[in-house]
Amino acid sequence: MTITQALIMAAGHATRMRPLTDNLPKPLLEVNHKPLLTHIIDHLIAEKVSKIIINGYHAIEPLRDYMIDIQSRYPDVKFILSEEAELLETGGGAVLALQYLDTDKPFYMINGDAFWVNPCEGPSLQSLAKTWQDKSFDIVLLLQPTSSMGLTTAVGDYDIGQGNIASRNLDKNGGYMFTGVRICTPNVLKNYKVEKFSFLKMMDEAESKGKLGGAIHHGDWYHISEPDDLNDVNRDVFGVEKT
Repeated sequence: MTITQALIMAAGHATRMRPLTDNLPKPLLEVNHKPLLTHIIDHLIAEKVSKIIINGYHAIEPLRDYMIDIQSRYPDVKFILSEEAELLETGGGAVLALQYLDTDKPFYMINGDAFWVNPCEGPSLQSLAKTWQDKSFDIVLLLQPTSSMGLTTAVGDYDIGQGNIASRNLDKNGGYMFTGVRICTPNVLKNYKVEKFSFLKMMDEAESKGKLGGAIHHGDWYHISEPDDLNDVNRDVFGVEKT
């Protein structure tokens, strides 16, 4: 089954990335001369995703301009901006965006600052979708082995057990870090109101039911949290010096 819809989370203030995000959403910061958001969209379009919802709140005007530009570049893809009147965090933002999703089909949900490089064996989103299709999960997370992370900070917030079942490691010493890339069934959103809360609540609920899956990412993924992380990835991976 091809997953044809996606939600990209781009509403947060990204305070740890200041001053770069004082007047710009973090997903519009550039890696290798291209916005993080565009890297994500390119991955999605390569997998035949035809509807992409992007939520926004902080520095909304640059994001509106970006939406006009990206729609003109990809006229066959439907782009929708889900604007928040107040910051709803990832959970409330996803519930608000539910109105734009086909509630009978799964969707990719991706943090707007996620940056990854596909492994040589194939696209990362294909690997994630395969795990989704093979198991009856409500949510499947793309998880990066902490042992493969040297350039940016690794936080072992998850483990993977038998049957690709993922579990949150509260001590942060697990073997894997959540990349901010996942597949969800819209059903996980249906019993929640549009209010401020974290999507982590839904992930924990899926885990409690044995319906939280994990797919190991064999490519590169970078935890871009602060300006130094952005500079390090640009310089060490792409040879782009700070501007």
